[in-house]
Amino acid sequence: MAIAPGRRSDGAGASARRIGELARTAERIQQHHRAKFVLPLTAAGAAVVGMAAGTLLGWQAGTVAALAVLAYGVHRIYRRARNSWTTGAAGEEATARLLRPLARRGYAVLHDRSIPGSRANIDHLVAGPFGVALVDSKNWQSKKSTLTITGGLLRYGRYDQTKALETVVWEAQQAARALGVPVRPILAVHGAKVPAPRGRTELHGVTVIEAKKLRGMLEGLTPQPGWDAAQVTAVEQLIEQRLPPA
Repeated sequence: MAIAPGRRSDGAGASARRIGELARTAERIQQHHRAKFVLPLTAAGAAVVGMAAGTLLGWQAGTVAALAVLAYGVHRIYRRARNSWTTGAAGEEATARLLRPLARRGYAVLHDRSIPGSRANIDHLVAGPFGVALVDSKNWQSKKSTLTITGGLLRYGRYDQTKALETVVWEAQQAARALGVPVRPILAVHGAKVPAPRGRTELHGVTVIEAKKLRGMLEGLTPQPGWDAAQVTAVEQLIEQRLPPA
């Protein structure tokens, strides 16, 4: 079934990126405030270490020791904390890149949409011959944590992800209510391996899939009657009207 070519696909991760930048700005302000008190103490400690090393090993060694202590102190003050919003935005941007070929083929691919009456936002919506899918991106890159499924329970490391799955279902229900069509909930995982055949499983009404396999899955979904180019365009327009950019 042919659909109109060349739709746009942009804006992924914008709201998460903005929140991440605000968090980074607040962190930097706190670091500057702390530096006013800590840096003088660090400099004093560096001077003491430098004089001691200089007495024992010579002035060159003393200078190196003092600079090393000072550099370590500055690093400790200004080291960057892990920012989950920025990490999330990177995952959304990666998913958008994976979905971009679908947009070029005529699927409607929209990112970072707000849910009216809620502070929540939808990462990605895709409309095509199969109908509509909502995709939530998870950027689970930790080398110390793995994704496990035991007794129908999804865990990332030691953390239960049932709430995350319930949130995706809720978001899909809100999108379906706004658009007047069924919306399929999908959770796309970057980094961690999904422990299931072909990297894909169904849990609590959500398709959990490795992100790199997402586009192929969407392209392979069974076309639904009536979902031609006109219907995809109509749904895209409804998304723009009823689920505006976050």
